Amino acid sequence: MTTECAKYRVIGMSFIDKSLVDSGLLLNSFIFSHPPFLASPPLPTHEVITNEYMKDNFLIKIETWHKPDLGTLENVHGLDPETWKKVDVVYIDIADRNQVEPKDYKPEEDPSKFKSVKTGRGPLGPDWRKELPKKTDCPHMCAYKLVTVKFKWWGLQNKVENFIQKQEKRLFTNFHRQLFCWIDNWIELTMEDIRRMEEETRRELDEMRVKDPVKGMVALED
Repeated sequence: MTTECAKYRVIGMSFIDKSLVDSGLLLNSFIFSHPPFLASPPLPTHEVITNEYMKDNFLIKIETWHKPDLGTLENVHGLDPETWKKVDVVYIDIADRNQVEPKDYKPEEDPSKFKSVKTGRGPLGPDWRKELPKKTDCPHMCAYKLVTVKFKWWGLQNKVENFIQKQEKRLFTNFHRQLFCWIDNWIELTMEDIRRMEEETRRELDEMRVKDPVKGMVALED
């Protein structure tokens, strides 16, 4: 199992910034990766985000399964029937520009416009999910993400939990659009290349946290 830990600050939520002390805006992120050949039975990759100020009253948990299909499986995380009834299933289409916030849109990261030089994949048309199964030479995969949010704070709980869920969907949408459009940068990488890049990125992030101002995605309010 591989474990990664990161710390970052929340910015952009005006309705809550004034309610928390400085430590209340600092989040700890722990990512646990289970290689399928080591975990028996196989386990999903999951990220747990906590807050030292709110302790057990705050939690964001993201559990991810990657399956070789087009999102047709139901309850892939194996939740009990009562819990599954409460789950809001959200489908993300990386080629649908309507699912992208106007401030996030970049033409060079639009799968409906991008064509890979090395693989010939793209651009993705409106019916790409129906056409993909017919292309036997084009492997595909769906990321199933289960996002659990807990924010126990009187008067703010529902507002903040819904806000976090919306931002997670935004993050997933943008990331997977980028992943497709950057395919020529990663398609030929070996596992050794990836491990080396992960270590280099870890060192760079550690330096940035010490030297540089806050960077990253700013939350968008309604």
